[in-house]
Amino acid sequence: MTKEFDILSTETVMFHLYGTVEASIDGVRIGLGTEKERRMVVPLLLTIRRPVSYLELADWMWDGSPTSAPDDLGRYMGDFRTRLTQLGFRGALVNRDRVCRLNVASEQVDLHRLTTLLTEVDQLDDETAARRLRDTLTLCGGEPLAGLSGHRIDACRQVLLEERRRAEMTLIRVDFRLGRAAHRVPDLVRLFLDRPEDTAVATLTMQALAISGRQAEALGVYRRCCERLVELGMKVPPQMADLHGRILRDEPAIAEPELERHL
Repeated sequence: MTKEFDILSTETVMFHLYGTVEASIDGVRIGLGTEKERRMVVPLLLTIRRPVSYLELADWMWDGSPTSAPDDLGRYMGDFRTRLTQLGFRGALVNRDRVCRLNVASEQVDLHRLTTLLTEVDQLDDETAARRLRDTLTLCGGEPLAGLSGHRIDACRQVLLEERRRAEMTLIRVDFRLGRAAHRVPDLVRLFLDRPEDTAVATLTMQALAISGRQAEALGVYRRCCERLVELGMKVPPQMADLHGRILRDEPAIAEPELERHL
């Protein structure tokens, strides 16, 4: 549900790029205006605390074809500043000499919270890493920039999807170390079907299936991946070929070196 609020504490305010571009507090969604306003908000949230020019904002908002950008942009900027004030972020939007900057903390934007966690995960114990990754991935659910389109938006959406995929793979590797490989089979199969040429995903999927006693399915993943690699003119990596051989010989699935924390 999307609501408008008069005054909020900033402590639990979150800005979302995953799903609809909006804010939330304690799980209650708060609208950030019209489609044009949300288009304007995207680059400001992507580059928090860094300058964004009017020209760049106009490109995001009008998809490279602004008609009345200077006048309209000022109006949209004023509306967004009012919304930020209602959220408790008075003065967070700096607008000077046709350059803007949004001053909010990185942990208050879902994408930046995810990216920061990925830089910290190696310093965490596995149980803590798994819990925090799971919580943050839940926060970063849904189609990125939902309801928006355009060349800038579409390119940004792919970046957001890649970052979430990277986080999913990080969590899966942590779960492998915690002995939860079999529980990750559905997620691995989904990731593999989305991109069968991804040999890292294919290798983990084969391993999880083999650990689960599903050797025939693991060999099927290998065949499908090889077919796709041939189509792309790529070679099967040695690690994946070695795992294929172990499965054929009915040997125990051995944890791959990538899963070790020191790597």
